[in-house]
Amino acid sequence: MAVGLALSLALWSNPALAEPTTDQVLADMGLSADDKQRVMNGEFVAPRLAGVSERDLPVALVVFLIKISPAVLAKQIIAGDLITADSAVRTHGRFRHPGSLADLAGLTIDRDVAQQLARAGPGEAVNLATREIAEFNALPSDAPDTVGAQLQKMLLARYQAYRASGLAGITPYDRGSGRSTDLASDLRKASQSAVILEKHMPAFHAVLLGYPKVSVPGIQQDFRWVIYDIEGKPTYVLVHLLSAAAGAARAVVLRHYYVSTGYNGQQAVAGFLPVQEGTLAVYAGHAFTDQVTGFGGALKRGIGRRVMADKMRQLFETGRRMLGE
Repeated sequence: MAVGLALSLALWSNPALAEPTTDQVLADMGLSADDKQRVMNGEFVAPRLAGVSERDLPVALVVFLIKISPAVLAKQIIAGDLITADSAVRTHGRFRHPGSLADLAGLTIDRDVAQQLARAGPGEAVNLATREIAEFNALPSDAPDTVGAQLQKMLLARYQAYRASGLAGITPYDRGSGRSTDLASDLRKASQSAVILEKHMPAFHAVLLGYPKVSVPGIQQDFRWVIYDIEGKPTYVLVHLLSAAAGAARAVVLRHYYVSTGYNGQQAVAGFLPVQEGTLAVYAGHAFTDQVTGFGGALKRGIGRRVMADKMRQLFETGRRMLGE
């Protein structure tokens, strides 16, 4: 699979070559005749994707055919047009460099979340650093306005630390008893595992590991905070979107570098590749959670992969309908 996709990307990187047919691309990717036909029918094909750590729920590569150019599709994703495609999104906002509390004015919390944060301790119930736990515990009350203001300060501080230092700016989550979860390490492994990106867009691949010290000409990026409804509970997420071009092809990376509860973080890489019939989209994502480690972890990861794959299919189907497909 990796070799086939590498060959396909190589075709697009050489402007002297004619634009390949969909059948050529899918053959280069090593898909079976049945799977190629499913793609041509507009269906999803999801081969297995290897995990990069014991906390990883890797979402299998999702391949589907759409009829919109890579440039337009990447532009819409970076602009945030497809955020509304996810029914789990309650609300969202954008950070403007260098960031201020005004950017978070639309972020609110309810009483249950306020009480959980004000009484937070080390562990997996919430994702907080040791210092952040102490700051919430020191608040004079658990009123939503009071705790919400502290949550805004914390999210702004995490955004500014990441914007200044990249992966090195992500503070680990305190799990208690001297244990911690280092999301930055998992995101780094996910970036290192993107070998196709490394081979054919090495400069952009270097950005994933070296941001913000490393950049490429023409890179586009966006920073947002998003409140997701996950299993009926609000989840506060900090999102970094990046996009770069390789000829007519586009690569987009979505990174969740802070998540308040439910899972630790996420990184996904999508490649949008031009073919005669439109655009072929290839997706590989890694979602990290401590809830799949330890006894029974393999079974939990297997279930988690299927759940994540189903959710991604639903999200892509919704997005495809929004784009008129």
